[in-house]
Amino acid sequence: MTTASAERVLLLDGQTTQALACARSLGRAGATVLVASARRRPLASWSCYCERQIQLPDESIDSFAQLRQSAAMLGATLVLPLTERSCLLLNAERGEWQREGITVAAPDATTLEQAFDKAHTIRVAERCGIAVPTTRVPSALAECGDIAAELGLPCVVKGRFSSAWMGTHFLRDTGTSYVRTPEELEAAVLRHRQGEYWPVVQRFVPGRGKGIFTVSHGGRPLAWFAHERLRDVRPTGSGSSLRRAAALDPRLERPAERLLREMRWDGPAMVEFRDDGEHEPYLIEVNGRFWGSLQLAISAGVDFPQLWLSALRQKAAPVPQPYRTDVTLRWLWGDAKRLLYVMAGPPPGFPGAFPSRLQGLREVLGAQPPGTRSETWDPADPWPAVGEWVQGIGELLARRSGSDRDRGSAAVRRNRRLPHAFGRSGTSQPEVTTTPYRPGRIG
Repeated sequence: MTTASAERVLLLDGQTTQALACARSLGRAGATVLVASARRRPLASWSCYCERQIQLPDESIDSFAQLRQSAAMLGATLVLPLTERSCLLLNAERGEWQREGITVAAPDATTLEQAFDKAHTIRVAERCGIAVPTTRVPSALAECGDIAAELGLPCVVKGRFSSAWMGTHFLRDTGTSYVRTPEELEAAVLRHRQGEYWPVVQRFVPGRGKGIFTVSHGGRPLAWFAHERLRDVRPTGSGSSLRRAAALDPRLERPAERLLREMRWDGPAMVEFRDDGEHEPYLIEVNGRFWGSLQLAISAGVDFPQLWLSALRQKAAPVPQPYRTDVTLRWLWGDAKRLLYVMAGPPPGFPGAFPSRLQGLREVLGAQPPGTRSETWDPADPWPAVGEWVQGIGELLARRSGSDRDRGSAAVRRNRRLPHAFGRSGTSQPEVTTTPYRPGRIG
């Protein structure tokens, strides 16, 4: 019997590609998979490994309390969050989940803050002697002039948190701004300020974004994986739509390991760098959860979901073997989104190279690298290849009509006991609906 075979795993954020990768990995290992999301037909729920879908009315403390009751009734033994928001909402009432006998497969709130607060991450990295872009966090708008003079222009402005909880709701992630003048810097600082938390301002670092991936237990990485980004969803830098497994680069592995040991990190992590190939790579951020390209690692031979489950259950995991570097996966819907970004043109002030519209069309419609496979298509589990387009087109239509139903972005119910930047207190009675999986049916 495998470690997974006795588990009933509740996967949160079922609309994400990493949820689908986890459903397939753990389902094939024998686990019973439950999928939760605020979306009506989330991607992972289309998988044949999904026994039941649970739909949330929104992403809030109260909805998660209702979800916890449903999970307990369904006999869930473990809950796995796959976005920052879910990690934060789970930790708000971590003890209640554990009292129901459900293991929370995420680091505790103190550990998470080291990765989710970008300013905190930079401080930890500096303490470890890891190269970071020169970074400043203003405490007043009047400091912008001095910051611009010190960092030079262009520079980069981004919010402290990708998911900032304001006590009653999550703020939308405002992304990254590239500024060329002191006036633009002031405007960007105001735009990216999150309540009392002023944004991070960094010197622009040229080079390519490179990530290195792991599952760590007690600060000790259990396995590593690296890939090469052949195309990003956002040409300015983001998760990738076309990626290829790559050999580990010691220039990335060594600082990443030092950082995670210093954090005493428990769980999955993607450590992201900017590398120009000449200087020491600069740490950009840490994503303290499973990442969007997770399926590539699994396909190449590093099954991180099963590795993390073994670590949580204190079971001896198989020693990872060298992984294949000849695996290339394409996220088709990610390429469709990339084309939309390319057609819209570069964001104001972006100092890097940006593809032309003709180049964008050639990327999506032209020949792909030899051996490229679809990330979503699997002949043994075919329906998610349909589901990603149903979900994606639905999102586009909702935005176009002005009725975006991404409830995580909307104002949510009042909160109870979500600490730090992530919240304060309240009540509501949302309804959680569960739907059993029907083999051979769409949706």
